[in-house]
Amino acid sequence: MHLWSDFAGDKYSVFLALAGPYPKSATSAFGHLFLAIAPSDSISFLNWLAVNFGADTEGTSGLDYYIKGINGRFKARYSLLPVHEKIREYAGTESRDIRIFPLKISDKERVKLLDTLSNWVAKPQPYKFFSYNCSHGIYALLASSLDSLPPLPQEIMSPQELVLLLQNENRLGYPYIFPSLKERVLNAEDEDVARLEFLEWKNIDRDSLREKELAKLRYSVSKSKKEKRYLLKPENQRLKPHGYYRLDVGTLFIEKEPNAYIRFRPLLHDISDNPSYYSAQSTLELFSFGFSANKYGVNLRELSLVHIRSASIHDSWFKAWSSDFFAGYKKDYAALNMGIGKSFYISEPRKIAIEFLPINSLRCKSGFSCDDFIGIEAQLNKRSAVNFRYGAGFEYLRSIMDFNRESIQFKTWLSYNANKNFNLYTENVFDIKKQGELGLYLRFYI
Repeated sequence: MHLWSDFAGDKYSVFLALAGPYPKSATSAFGHLFLAIAPSDSISFLNWLAVNFGADTEGTSGLDYYIKGINGRFKARYSLLPVHEKIREYAGTESRDIRIFPLKISDKERVKLLDTLSNWVAKPQPYKFFSYNCSHGIYALLASSLDSLPPLPQEIMSPQELVLLLQNENRLGYPYIFPSLKERVLNAEDEDVARLEFLEWKNIDRDSLREKELAKLRYSVSKSKKEKRYLLKPENQRLKPHGYYRLDVGTLFIEKEPNAYIRFRPLLHDISDNPSYYSAQSTLELFSFGFSANKYGVNLRELSLVHIRSASIHDSWFKAWSSDFFAGYKKDYAALNMGIGKSFYISEPRKIAIEFLPINSLRCKSGFSCDDFIGIEAQLNKRSAVNFRYGAGFEYLRSIMDFNRESIQFKTWLSYNANKNFNLYTENVFDIKKQGELGLYLRFYI
């Protein structure tokens, strides 16, 4: 049975769609891939057909969710749905940018792609978070349809790695970007445009009364001379995400005494990294560690088992909270930090953000001597796609058990991009009543 009567005889176009990372979910931290098929140039982008490969995880949560996902106990299927449903989910609800890459495909390959999908759609397959995910599903479909596609370079593959593979094979054109709803609202110069963007996302169920309001807004916006709405914005460059693994090598001055220092992070991103693909105001790091060395020996300076920070920037349309969670070791104590707060833009171009988080910090030293601190953390970050980025942080905590005990820390950092794989990075940490630190590092992304 052929599923594609609407495409018969048309020179339809095929696109690869890449939704950006979603830091609030560890399984979506690398982004998500799907295909988009345009029946003709006259059909709106939102009414194109989306080809998705995803797992059915309904009814599963907590530890069981990760165990099944890692062991391949979820079933995945190819599904067909309108593009606007994927847009509402990723660009709207989850505030992700979506990049749309034209796929360079011949007429013969188009027919084979649709025939292959006709045979594969709705057939269950095992799904694994790392070794058979959305990237593998889309790759398998393309590899079975295109005349030549190289084998996967490794078993574990992320969405951006498949994009880079196809770019190296000259199979993708320059992308168009569909900005997240948050970005479109925040950067809209006209109030009606901002309201229209928000209501179109909110009206998922196509309520008839709200549709009348939307019709009036669309008409008003279409007549406005201040600003023209756009759905797809051309982006005349290749995708250039930094590598997953980060290595810092340099000198750490502790109370002006130099130490050799090495720090390694296996995964994934923090606010000091280049935000050309990852979220500029979010952190997701797993098992990073750093060692200092001098004539007296080698010391463990930091160990981060997990650090998840979601610093969402919202205006009056959006009512979401920022959060921070850290579990690991810092200098001479183990720590478990949890905080929740708000973030704000403080500059008109919306490039500088400041964040306030009331936090609770449980700190334990050797011999299981633990103390609980409460206080506030403030952080300022400069968001930029150019070579320089900078930030500053302030932390003030007091012990719950002994309120006279306090912890006060200031931190500043500056990063310069030589290219996407090499940075110069410096940070200064000053603790009241503790050792001050100044680090100067060469930063490599692998």
